[in-house]
Amino acid sequence: MSEKKLNLAGKVCLLLCIIGFCIPIFDEANVFSSAAYFFTAGQGAFYVFIGIVLTAAFAATSALALLSFGHWKWVPKTKRILTIVSAVLTVFSFIAVKKFTDEDVEFSAGFYFLMYGLAGYIIITLYSTLLGGTMSTRTEERRAYWMLALPAIIFYFGVMTFPSIFSVLLSLTNYSGGSLFERGALKFVGLKNYIKVFSDNYFYVSLKNNFWIVIVSVFGQLPLGFFLAYVLTRGLVKGKDFFQTMIYLPCVISTVVIGILFQTFFSAHGAWTEIMQWINPVYEWSMNSHPMIPVLFVILWMYTGTYLIIFMANLQKIDPQIMEAATIDGATEWQVLWHIIFPELSGVFVISAILAISGSLKSFDLIYVMTGGGPAKQTYVLSLYMFDKAFRGAADYPMANTISTIMVTISLILIGIVKSLEKKFAAREE
Repeated sequence: MSEKKLNLAGKVCLLLCIIGFCIPIFDEANVFSSAAYFFTAGQGAFYVFIGIVLTAAFAATSALALLSFGHWKWVPKTKRILTIVSAVLTVFSFIAVKKFTDEDVEFSAGFYFLMYGLAGYIIITLYSTLLGGTMSTRTEERRAYWMLALPAIIFYFGVMTFPSIFSVLLSLTNYSGGSLFERGALKFVGLKNYIKVFSDNYFYVSLKNNFWIVIVSVFGQLPLGFFLAYVLTRGLVKGKDFFQTMIYLPCVISTVVIGILFQTFFSAHGAWTEIMQWINPVYEWSMNSHPMIPVLFVILWMYTGTYLIIFMANLQKIDPQIMEAATIDGATEWQVLWHIIFPELSGVFVISAILAISGSLKSFDLIYVMTGGGPAKQTYVLSLYMFDKAFRGAADYPMANTISTIMVTISLILIGIVKSLEKKFAAREE
């Protein structure tokens, strides 16, 4: 299809959108009457918001129709922005109006003209943008890039970005389950849930335990994983394959199996108690004294192998001739490590620290199986605290979303600190 015909088809689709907004068809109300109803219904702020969205969708679509006749350089980019805005607003208003339909709201033909016209315009625009006309090499590369990246971006937005934003919004409401769009289901409460969380003692217990896990992960797993990788890579011990397999083995065992195993091991009648009573007959083990120590030990043992593999893979990338040349020139093992290996692996340390921090803050399965948060919730972590609020007893979804938002915020702050330290370290290297 020629570019001229595509433009004409796009204008026809936009005309259908304007018809859907303005002209009553077959004695049915158009989009304007729906907007007027929501403005005057007196049913609360959410109704007024829908009326504002309908009006904004009309403004964006009308501007899009007017710009379709323009030939200025800035018009194509503006048209793309207006197309996205109009599509998002229209889809939202369509879903909302469908949910709030009653005897006073009629949108049948007018709304469907708008939806089908806008959908047709978007399809035609995508077709003409990605597949039409002669293009420069740079334009071809850019469009090929978007054709390959767009599905992944949409998928990431659907499963990561949108749920995160939606979770933040729910943390500011009193949502208690059920349909989101039922009348009175949502009420904005501001920071009330955050105040409630920060006044709960169990939140601080969970936060403290999470920071202990972060410390063990960053200052335990990473240094130990690097040390073991360095020893094995440099051939300082024999049996490299055996030690590598044994250290990495916990990473391939199910977390549930490990949790049950160590729950039995550290129980009152488990192997740990038997061993300690063999050394000291009057020894009595209780999880109540230091309940997080067994959990931290298991976390250190279980995940060190992951960083062992990461560091071994990157140590093998360093040219051995550089280290041999440094050794011949009289450099000690420590000098080779400090002046050659550490600078080469600075980026790997940052990535590993980010993985350790994010993994520590979302740790759930091992603790859930091993302790269940007990005894007396002393081994609570933020993820388990959030799980209890959402799915145990009377569900408190706003509190659960508040906790998840705090978890993401803490993770971003810690990752930002790690990145800033990496930049300072890199600047000193230069």
